[in-house]
Amino acid sequence: MQLTIDLGNTKIKFVIFNAAHLIASFSVPVDEWIDTLKQIRKQYPTINNSIISDVNGSITKELVEALNPIPVLFCTSALKLPFKTSYNPSNQLGADRIALLAACTLEYPDQNALVIDLGSCITYDVIDREKMHHGGAISPGFGMRYKAMHAFSGRLPLLDSTSDPLLFGTATESAMHAGVFQGIFAEIRGVIRLYEQKFDFLTVILTGGDAERLPKPLKNSIFAHSNFLAKGLNFILASNINS
Repeated sequence: MQLTIDLGNTKIKFVIFNAAHLIASFSVPVDEWIDTLKQIRKQYPTINNSIISDVNGSITKELVEALNPIPVLFCTSALKLPFKTSYNPSNQLGADRIALLAACTLEYPDQNALVIDLGSCITYDVIDREKMHHGGAISPGFGMRYKAMHAFSGRLPLLDSTSDPLLFGTATESAMHAGVFQGIFAEIRGVIRLYEQKFDFLTVILTGGDAERLPKPLKNSIFAHSNFLAKGLNFILASNINS
């Protein structure tokens, strides 16, 4: 069995695989990682390899120590990857984006693909049918936009994101919700249209913890995956331990 670990800015996700088959997944706040990992190791004692996508860095050392004696591989551009990238230098490409691009080559081979990941930041990455990553974009996610409005203004409150996508607001708080939601929706639709002008028959993939916030009409037009990054990590792990 293999364990993939996606260490983000606010959450950590553990996914257990048996070869290419997903067995179980656990997603918890970062400060709950140790109890969750202990539970996983007790429940799945035959895990013999692991890979980490780390965009946080705050608990890396402790995480590796807690995994011992399970071998740990870190997802970086130095590994054997199923794609090439135009990123320069390539080591600036984040581990999470590397894993998502690997998943594209696994799940959508020989296709032009745009993968959109809605986490603390929203990342866009496009890879063509020849497995060349052309780059992408990074913008603030839901939570970051709320925090920015509060931090950089005198009177705007700090709001929690709502699950109700408003078209417009009739008071300060509802106007802030509308601005965040409609801004993100418009951004995503606009980026998709721009990339479709350059890449024909573009497959659009949506993933990440905040993907569920998007309205149904938008989600129905693209492929949504809850464990897309984990599948990419598992693919990279298998490619590197068997090479």
